[in-house]
Amino acid sequence: MTVAADRQRRRQVWYAHASNGIYLEGHEYGPNVITAHEREAAERSVELHQITDADLHAILEGFHGGKIAERPRLRPRKSCLIESPETYKIIYDFGLRSWMMSKKRQRPTSRQLEVYPEDSFESSSFTQHIDLSATSRGHARSTYVTTAGEGPRVPPPPPEQPQWSWNTEPILSTSEDNIFSSECLDPDYEHEPIVPSDKAEKRRRTTAMDHPLLLWDSAQIDLYIHESLRADGCADAPMECARHPEYKGELHRCLTCVNGQLMCPACIVEDHKTNPFHRIQKWIGTYFENTTFYELGYQLNLGHLGDSCRNPRTVKVAILHVNGIHQLRVNFCNCTQAVPEHVQLLRARLFPSTTIYPQTAATFELLRHFQLLSFMSKVSAFEFYQTLVRLTDNTGTLSIPDRYREFLRMLREWRHLKLLKRGARGYDPKGVEGTKPGECAVLCPACPYPGINMPADLSAVASNQRWLYRLFLGIDANFRLKRLKVSTEDLDPGLNRGFAYCVERTAFQSYLKKYGKAVEDDTSTCNNHDAIKSASVRGGKGVDASGVGKVECARHDMKRPIAIGDLQEGEKYINMDYFFFSTLSFRTPPDVVLSYDIVCQWFKSLASRASLYGRDKFKDHTFTFLVPKFHLAAHIPHCQVSFSFNFTPNVGRTDGEAPERGWAAINAISSSTKEMGPGSRRDTLDDHFGDYNWRKVISIAATFLRKGEEAIVSHQEHTDAFDEFSAALPTEDVAKWTQLVELWEKDNSNFNPFAATIQKISENAVRLELAEEDAAQLKENVTNVLHDDVPPSRLIAQGLELEDHQHALQVDIEALGKNATDLQRTKVVERSNRLYRKIEAWITIQTLYMPHVAIIRSRAESAGGDEPPSPLTIDILLPSAVIQQKGPCDTTLLEYEWRLRYAQAHGCLDEIRRAILLRSRMYKTKDSIIRGQRMNTRSNTLIQKVSDRVETAAKKYRRVRSALTSLASRLSKVGWESELQPLTAQDIKGISREESDESEGRRTLPWIWRTATGIDKMDDAGKEEALRIEWCKARARAHRWREECSLLQEEMRRVIAFFTHKETSWLEQASNSHPHVSPTTAAGLKAYALRQAKLYARFRVACVDSWHGLSDRLLESVKSASKSTSKSPSKSDSKSNSKSPSKSDSKSTSKSDSKSDSKSTSKSAS
Repeated sequence: MTVAADRQRRRQVWYAHASNGIYLEGHEYGPNVITAHEREAAERSVELHQITDADLHAILEGFHGGKIAERPRLRPRKSCLIESPETYKIIYDFGLRSWMMSKKRQRPTSRQLEVYPEDSFESSSFTQHIDLSATSRGHARSTYVTTAGEGPRVPPPPPEQPQWSWNTEPILSTSEDNIFSSECLDPDYEHEPIVPSDKAEKRRRTTAMDHPLLLWDSAQIDLYIHESLRADGCADAPMECARHPEYKGELHRCLTCVNGQLMCPACIVEDHKTNPFHRIQKWIGTYFENTTFYELGYQLNLGHLGDSCRNPRTVKVAILHVNGIHQLRVNFCNCTQAVPEHVQLLRARLFPSTTIYPQTAATFELLRHFQLLSFMSKVSAFEFYQTLVRLTDNTGTLSIPDRYREFLRMLREWRHLKLLKRGARGYDPKGVEGTKPGECAVLCPACPYPGINMPADLSAVASNQRWLYRLFLGIDANFRLKRLKVSTEDLDPGLNRGFAYCVERTAFQSYLKKYGKAVEDDTSTCNNHDAIKSASVRGGKGVDASGVGKVECARHDMKRPIAIGDLQEGEKYINMDYFFFSTLSFRTPPDVVLSYDIVCQWFKSLASRASLYGRDKFKDHTFTFLVPKFHLAAHIPHCQVSFSFNFTPNVGRTDGEAPERGWAAINAISSSTKEMGPGSRRDTLDDHFGDYNWRKVISIAATFLRKGEEAIVSHQEHTDAFDEFSAALPTEDVAKWTQLVELWEKDNSNFNPFAATIQKISENAVRLELAEEDAAQLKENVTNVLHDDVPPSRLIAQGLELEDHQHALQVDIEALGKNATDLQRTKVVERSNRLYRKIEAWITIQTLYMPHVAIIRSRAESAGGDEPPSPLTIDILLPSAVIQQKGPCDTTLLEYEWRLRYAQAHGCLDEIRRAILLRSRMYKTKDSIIRGQRMNTRSNTLIQKVSDRVETAAKKYRRVRSALTSLASRLSKVGWESELQPLTAQDIKGISREESDESEGRRTLPWIWRTATGIDKMDDAGKEEALRIEWCKARARAHRWREECSLLQEEMRRVIAFFTHKETSWLEQASNSHPHVSPTTAAGLKAYALRQAKLYARFRVACVDSWHGLSDRLLESVKSASKSTSKSPSKSDSKSNSKSPSKSDSKSTSKSDSKSDSKSTSKSAS
C-alpha cells in the first residue's frame, strides 16, 4: 500500500469516528462538532469508506451556510459501534465537554478512556490510556502501556500534517499482526507518550459551563421571550376537547398541570376532582381569560371519601392555598351520623377558621408553608396574606373576600396544635389540661437531665468527675422585643399557657404584684453597666413591655423551658429572678454554672431573695457565677479575674455569650411582634424559639464534630506551649505558682494568682495623685497655688498636653502635601489658631509660677527678628527646658514634671509594645490569608499605619527621656536609666523571627520587652508578678482546652443517650392501647409515634456515624495531657506541682446557702 493510500485509509477511520459525534478542529474555523442531522446527511451522500477531505468539507459548508460555525462546548454523543473493513469496538462512556483546540500542546489533566481491540477483551495485550483535558486550549495525550511486561511502546511517527486536525485519541487497530499499526493513529497529530505520574492533578480550568449566565446571550433571551409568549396562546394543543372532539363550546386549560391540553368544562372539572386548587383559564376565541372552578360549578364533597352525600349542606367557603384564595362550593355531609362540619374539613386536610358553621379554611400545606417561611425569612403574616391576594388577582379589578383576621386565627391555632402534637400531648388521657410547664419545649440533647441522660446516682460519681454533669445557664435581656399597648389579655389570651418557653402569665403577674415593691435593685459597686442603668426604663410612650428576658443553655445556645418573659420597666432583678427560678424547676441537676453580664451585682443578695420568694429548692444546688467573656472587659479589674470563664476551672471553653447569639436570630421579628396582642406575641415567640432549638438539634452531629476536631488540635497546641513556658522558668517559681493557683481553684477566698497587686504606672494615675495632694494642701492651708483655677500640678500637666498638640499638628501639616484641598488646609489652620490661643493663655499663667520664662522668651524674640509667631515655634519652656538654659525653677515644679514624665515614658513603651504586637499579627494574617494585588495593597497600607504609630510613640519616648535626663541631674534621681534605656531602631523591631535581621540562634529580645515582663530580674516584685500572671494564664488556657475535650466527650454521650430515650419514649407510646380515642385515631397515634421513634433513631445513628472514633481521640488527648502534667516540665518535687488539676474538685463543693451575702464573691470552683 502506498503512503498516500495509507493516509487516505486512516482518514476514513477518523472521519467515521467524527461522524458519530467526535469534535473536529478546522484551522480556519475553530472548534466544531458534527450534529446528528449532519451525520445522517453525510452517510446518505457518500459511502463511508470513500469520503474525502473535500467531500466532508463541502457537506459541512452546506449545513452551515458556507462557513463552519463555531459551536459552544457540547457533550459528545453516546457510545457507538463503528464498523469498517477492520471492525472497531469503542468503549465511549465518558462525559466530556468540548475541546477548544490549538496547535499548542498542554499536559492532560482530567479523565481517561480505555480502548480495547475487539479480539482481545478476554486477554488484552495492552491498554491505551487517553487523558482528556478539560482545559480551554490544549490537546490530549496518549500513553501506551503493555500488559505483558514489554514496557511503554511508541507508535510510529505520523506523516506530514494536512489541513485538518482531530480532537480525539487514535482508535486502535485490531490487526493481529501489528496491534500498533499506523492505521490506529491520527494522521494530523503528533502523539508523544507520557509516563504516568503520582503528582496531584492540576486544577481544572474554568469553562463556559461554570458560568451558565454567560451563555444566556441575546439570542437565548429572545428565544425565552418567544416561548413565554407562545405559552399565552394555544401552542401545539388542538382547538378541541382532548376527550370530546365533538364539543363546540368554551375550552379550558389548567395552568398548574403540565400537559396544557384543552378540555371542555365537564372534563376539566372531572380531572380536578381531587385537585380543586389548580388555576385554570378559558379560551374566549382570541386569548385565554382567568376563571375559577366555582364558575364552572365544581363542588367539593366532604364526609363520604369524595362521594356526594344524599343530604348535603352546600356552603360557599373561601379556602386559602399557597397559590391564592379560592372560593368553592363545599358539600358538607348532613347525614344523621355525620361528624361536625369543622371536623369534616380537618379530615380533608383543611383547617377551619371557626368551630361553628365555618365559611373560611386554609389548607394544611399553606399553614405549614407559612410557618417554615416565617422561620427562615421572618416574613410577617400581613405581608404573606397580601401575597396571596396578589396571586389571586394582581390587577386589583376583582373582588376578593378579606380573610386576614381568619388567617391570623388559623395560624395561631395551627402553631399551638403542632406544639402539642410534637410534645406527645395527644397520647395523654388527661388531654391538654394535663400538660406540665415546659413539657412541649424542644430540649437541648447535650444538656444534663436527671432521669434521661445522667447517672441515676450522682453520689457514686467520683468527686473529680462530677463537674462533667454541670448545667451551664446564661441570662440576658433584649430591649428590641418591645410590645406596644395593643389589645388586652381578655381579648387576646395566650394558647400555650407556659407549655414551652414563655412563662405562664397568671402566675407571673401574681408574683410581680406580690413582690414588686419588696425587691429593690442594688447600687452597683462595679462599673455603671447598661443593665443596671436601664432597670427603670419603661421603653417609651405607649409601651406595655420594654423588652424580653430569658435564661438559656450557655453551652449549646438553646432556649430553656419556662425561662422567657416580659420586662415591664427594664432589666429589674425581680423579673430576671422569676425566669431563673422558673427554669431551675425543670429537670435541673444539682450543679449549675450561671453567666450573666451583671452577675457580680445580681448574685449578692440572690440567696436572701430566694428565701423571700419561698424557693426552698434553691439551697439544693451549687452555683458558680461568672460573667460572659465579651462583657467581662467592661467590669472592674477585681471582677475580671474573679468572674472569668478563662480562669475558673472545670468550665471548658464556654464563653457564656450564647444568649447574645440567640437574640440576633429573633430580632428580625421584633417589628411584627411589637404590634401583636399579649397572647399572640407569646405564642409567636414560643414558635420561633422552638424552631431555633430544632435547627440546633438537626445540626448537632456536625456541630460536635467540628468542635471536637478543633478541641483536639487546640488542646495539643496550648499544652505544648504551656510545657515549653514552664520548662524555661526556674523550678522553685513554677512550684510556688502551681500551689497558689491550685489553692485558689479550691477556695476562691485564697489569694488570686491572676490578680495584679502592683498598680501599673500611667499618666492619668499620676495626675490623680497630684490632684489629691493639692486637695490635701488646701485643707491644711499649706499651698503655693498662685492661680484660683490652675494649681502648679495642673499647669505642668497642661504644658505636657500642649507639647503633644504641637507635635501632632506638625505631623498633620507635613502629611498635607502639595495637592491638599482647601477644606483640608482650612481645618489645619483652624487647629493652629486654636492651639495658639491656648498656648498664649497658658503662658500667662505660667509666668506666675515661673517668672524667669518671660526673660527667656524676650531674648528669643529679640534673636528671632520680625518673624511672626506660630504655635509650632513657640517654646513651651517646661521646667526641664528652663534648667537646660541655666534658669531658676521651683523644685516642686521639677518634681511634678518628673513624675508626669516618668509616667509618660512608660505609657510610650506600652503603646510601642501594643503596636508591635498588632503589626506582627497583621504580618501573619497577610502571609496566610491575603491574596491578590488589591488586598495586598490594602494590607500594606494598614501595616504602614501601625508602623507610623510605633515611630510616633518612639519619637515621643525619646523626647520624654531627654527631659527626664535633665530633671534627674537637678533632682538627683538615680537607677532609672536601667529601666528607661535609650531607644534605638533595633529595639522597636518585631519580636517574631520574620521581622528580625538576626538568625534564630543569635536573636535576642529587645530591652523594652524585658522591662515589661521581668525576665532579667526575677527578684523585682513588679516584674515577677507580671511573669506569674502570664504563666497562670498559659496554664489556664491549656487546662480549659483539656476540660473542653472531656466536656465534649461527655456531651456526645449525653446526646446519644437523649436520642435513645426519645426513641424509647415514642416506641412506648406506639405500644400503648390508647382506649380514650377511637380505633382509627389510635391507628394514627401509633403511626405518628413510630415515625417519631424512627426520626430519633436516625438522629442517633447519624451522630454515631459522624463521631466514629472522635470520642476515643478526645479521651486520648486528655490522657496524654494528664501524663504531661504528671511529668512537670520544671521537675519539681513539690507535691503541689505533681497534683493533677482535676483533683482540685474534691474540696470545692460549697452550697449556695452557706455563702454569706456579705462576701464579695459567691463562686464555687466545684
